[in-house]
Amino acid sequence: MQTATSRRTETVFIPPMEVGSSDVLRRPLPRSVRVGRVLREWFRRYRTRARLRGQLREIDTTRAELDVGLPIGSLVEEAYKPFWKA
Repeated sequence: MQTATSRRTETVFIPPMEVGSSDVLRRPLPRSVRVGRVLREWFRRYRTRARLRGQLREIDTTRAELDVGLPIGSLVEEAYKPFWKA
């Protein structure tokens, strides 16, 4: 039997869906529009990640890792990840 202190759970953040009230009554969008929106979102995420990883390269990573309680070297590893990895 596991106690509450011996069981480890990870907290996962799931952002809320942004749905307007009129979205329910609208007809489905054409495939080309949906594909365009997906590509725009991917590109937005790519730019955001590239900007954040650039900032990670410029800060004192050892001190930042100690401040937040991360393992030493994890920020450097994250900063040099290829853009296609989340």
